[in-house]
Amino acid sequence: RRDLVTVLPCDASARIVHPLCQGEGIPLMGGGGTDLRTGFAKALRSPPRPDAIVVLTDGQTPWPTSRPPCRTVVGLFPRRGGKEGSWNEDDPDYVPDTPPAWARVVEIGSVPSGGGR
Repeated sequence: RRDLVTVLPCDASARIVHPLCQGEGIPLMGGGGTDLRTGFAKALRSPPRPDAIVVLTDGQTPWPTSRPPCRTVVGLFPRRGGKEGSWNEDDPDYVPDTPPAWARVVEIGSVPSGGGR
């Protein structure tokens, strides 16, 4: 099948859904203000219904409050700010919620510590 993977760029709103047949030519533009709740909602409404959702994020986003009806994998990029542990340039004391317990989290770009979820 040619519709095994669908790409849905999402920042404050979900963008156009792209079926993925090859890795080139999918526009991935971010505008900030990420809210993955909109991305999850659009992905779950788009036919065909996904078997899994894979999210690539720095984690600075609100998460859906309930587990989606499919597997979820979060590729979590480390976010580095000027101050140790800073996540938000406007509020250096802000640290976003971690991804939900129902998501399988894979840390990208960090050294494995032997643990994991």
